[in-house]
Amino acid sequence: MVEPRIFISYCHEDEDFTRRLVGDLRQAGAEVRIVASGLTQDDSRQRIDEELAECKWMVLVLTPNAIASQHVKDEVQAALVRLSQSSIHDVIPVLAAPCVPGTIPPQWSVLPRYDATQEYPAALAAVLRTVGLPPILPSNATAASPPPRAPEVHRTLDSAIPDERFPPTLARLGFEGRIVNGIEVFIPPVCAVPAGEFLMGSVPKHDHVAAKETWTNDEQPQHTVTLPGYEIACFPVTVAEYACFVRSGRPEPTMWQKQQNKLDHPVVAVTWYDAAAYAAWLAGQTGEAWRLPTEAEWEKAARGTDARIYPWGDIFEQERCNTNESHIKSTTPVGSYPTGASPYGVQDLAGNIWEWTSSRYVPYPYTISVEREDTHSSENRVLRGGSWSYSARNARAACRDLDLPSNFRGSLGFRLVRAAPMLDFSDCDWSQPSRSRPS
Repeated sequence: MVEPRIFISYCHEDEDFTRRLVGDLRQAGAEVRIVASGLTQDDSRQRIDEELAECKWMVLVLTPNAIASQHVKDEVQAALVRLSQSSIHDVIPVLAAPCVPGTIPPQWSVLPRYDATQEYPAALAAVLRTVGLPPILPSNATAASPPPRAPEVHRTLDSAIPDERFPPTLARLGFEGRIVNGIEVFIPPVCAVPAGEFLMGSVPKHDHVAAKETWTNDEQPQHTVTLPGYEIACFPVTVAEYACFVRSGRPEPTMWQKQQNKLDHPVVAVTWYDAAAYAAWLAGQTGEAWRLPTEAEWEKAARGTDARIYPWGDIFEQERCNTNESHIKSTTPVGSYPTGASPYGVQDLAGNIWEWTSSRYVPYPYTISVEREDTHSSENRVLRGGSWSYSARNARAACRDLDLPSNFRGSLGFRLVRAAPMLDFSDCDWSQPSRSRPS
């Protein structure tokens, strides 16, 4: 048996639990690697990269201390990047102390975790099974201890949905498969955006665009908008999700056969009507309030409350997103750029695909109004996010594009929010047919 190499990420304040866990893992035959805190930031990141390069697993000792530790955050972020590149097998959080609901970072919360606060032996046994090691009698246990029970784990994979329709990459990212009245549906992981104010729109000098570039005029003036709280999907709607919709009787989008070879990529070539109809269909299947985001909801999710230019900050960084600068020339699987997440943990908001919003293309200032959210209008709708075929300036959180709701593009998809409607849409007919598509 090959000895699994495991990187342990923990806060030094949790040394007692970590020492016990490390001892048990080593007793079971694992090789354990740890990077000590206290190094300079550059030295620490170099050591993390070096140790992770030798490991196939990360075990995160999850506690409130770890959530507050920048050292732990750096380690987990580095591991998530490697996980997205398939250079490590998994990141395994082990809950070692109760955490207040909502405090676990979104990128951590979608990972299946084992609860050691109630029954440590069961959690240890589950970790050992995951990394391919046989169970052992853990430290501080007696021979009379009962055999470990299977822990309660936050699993996302519904075994009733065939693997060929449920990519393991989506299961790992937190997508949930359900079968409702014989119909397959996927529930995407969501990130919570709290109620409150944010700055919407751009200031040319701050956003590194020239005042003479009139294409930014529609982003001005920058102004304060107040929104209620909502949940937004962590990722754009994928081909796997939309395939459930097609199997229920919806017409196939263009290039559908080719798209089905990329189930974990965002679905593209869908009209606004298609996107709105999918949201209404998912809401009907699940009884949950799914819909398209307004452009204000989309922008707040992308930039938070500090008016940052990109989801990660004010400086464009090519390695954080899929734009024209990357020369990939196609979509990438959702979750490929965890370091490009917004302050709320939302991913793929810069590049990859343009995303439909529910809002009509109306000048600023933004207000929640029937005019802006008129579902019966055939006028232009707002697109957000840029795409793989557009440049960094289009990937700015404030950038607005537009298209007719009956149009579609090979770089245009959508994501959902789960929230009460901004307005009463009860009389809407989402089944309006799309523009005729080429065969």
